Amino acid sequence: MNHAIGSSRKTAFGVRGKFLVPVVLLVIAAISGLAYQFSNHSPERPSTASTSPPIRQAVSVTPASTAIGSATVIELPKSQWEVSGLAFEPVSMAPFVQTIRLTGKVSLNEDRIAHIYPMVDGEVESVQVGLGQAVHADDPLVIVHSREIGRAKLELYQARLQHEMALAKDKIQRGTAENARELLASLREGLSITDIEKKFRHRGMGDYRERLLLSYSSYLKSAADVARLEGLAESGAVSGKQFLAANSNMNADQATFQARIEQVDYELQMSLLQSSQAVREAATRVAVATSNLQILGCRDEEIASIDPKSEGESISHYWIRAPFDGTVISKDVSLKEQVHTDTQILRIADLSTVWISADIYEENVPILKTLAGKAVRVRNQAWPDREFEAEVFFTGEIMDEATRTISMRAVANNEDRLLKPGMFVTIELDEQAQQQSLAVPLSAVQEHAGQQFVYLHLGEGKFERRDVVLGKRNKQAVEVLDGLTEGDEVVVSGGFVLKSKMLEDLMGEE
Repeated sequence: MNHAIGSSRKTAFGVRGKFLVPVVLLVIAAISGLAYQFSNHSPERPSTASTSPPIRQAVSVTPASTAIGSATVIELPKSQWEVSGLAFEPVSMAPFVQTIRLTGKVSLNEDRIAHIYPMVDGEVESVQVGLGQAVHADDPLVIVHSREIGRAKLELYQARLQHEMALAKDKIQRGTAENARELLASLREGLSITDIEKKFRHRGMGDYRERLLLSYSSYLKSAADVARLEGLAESGAVSGKQFLAANSNMNADQATFQARIEQVDYELQMSLLQSSQAVREAATRVAVATSNLQILGCRDEEIASIDPKSEGESISHYWIRAPFDGTVISKDVSLKEQVHTDTQILRIADLSTVWISADIYEENVPILKTLAGKAVRVRNQAWPDREFEAEVFFTGEIMDEATRTISMRAVANNEDRLLKPGMFVTIELDEQAQQQSLAVPLSAVQEHAGQQFVYLHLGEGKFERRDVVLGKRNKQAVEVLDGLTEGDEVVVSGGFVLKSKMLEDLMGEE
């Protein structure tokens, strides 16, 4: 009995259930339709829409904006602006600076590379540096045992000795000439032999003294004979013939004495000239030998201290030194190796600066004329948080026919050695457009469901989403091709708060 009743109830419920499900679905659909009509005819909706028609006309409706629906206009009280970090500014027309990115490469600064060759042939006596070692200017790198250097140093040493000898001879000759000229002056004055002997007794003058005094003595004797015979001839004590002979002898001795004076004076001039010439020739030999060692790379202090007695075999040592501060980047020399003037033994590079090279594509050639002397930005994946600067110093004039590019070179400071030659880098160039365009800061652009948009300030705490079409961009801003007009006030910071509120409203509707 009970079983029968249960069965009948189940059967009846099942029948009634089949009829109730469609009825419930119809009721739900009717309620949804009334809610939709009510929301579209709400008295508050026209007031919101009435403030936005001029702006909405510029918006191109897309599926994304349709999906937003009533969340297009968002209200945010002014009291919350400061907390939300909300800021907006008007959009204006201006030349847009586009950032062009190129792939470049780090290379050695070719103006600061030294290829080290020995100036002489010889055998390596010592190697002072290793590969990768930092060196300073004038640091010793390699010592070479060179016969050429040894001979050059010995020649200089001998030339110096000869110069010293020439100077000593010149000094003696000048002293002799000075004494002899004073003797000539005294003889011309007619001083007596006794006075001359007393005056010049201890003053050296070589054989000039003897030659001058002999002729002078002969002249004085002849003059005395003439004076003695002159009185006797007048008295008739001696014949006139004897007097004439004595007078003739005096004239001859006087002529001989005068000639001797002139001869000695000429010889003094010539001796001084020859002495001076010998000093100059010796000094020239010293200068030539010194210059020869300087050309070979010997330092001044090394040249000045040449002494075969104290140096011995080391006098043939030739020091190869660093030309500037740098790093040894290649080493092709070892101990006791024979090296020659055409053999590169070391290569040193100054890594405090490096070159950044890049190829400018044909479409970007117009910017080349603005790059000379300007700075470009350089980035590398190894240092993602670092930005380097390089100054452009070369822009080529010839295009590579194969790659359709023109070379560009820039020099970058590398004091911290972060940029390694061989690295690939990204180079950023700024190109300013010739025509005016609208642009907004990157912080103003929001994105949802694949659509990019900005928020416009409508006034009265109301903000509207405005879909935009974007163009070129740089580090700070992006060009707006469609969706905005000049003077529109765009939210440049705090837009995330508006977007969150928009999404919150959207989820509430769903």
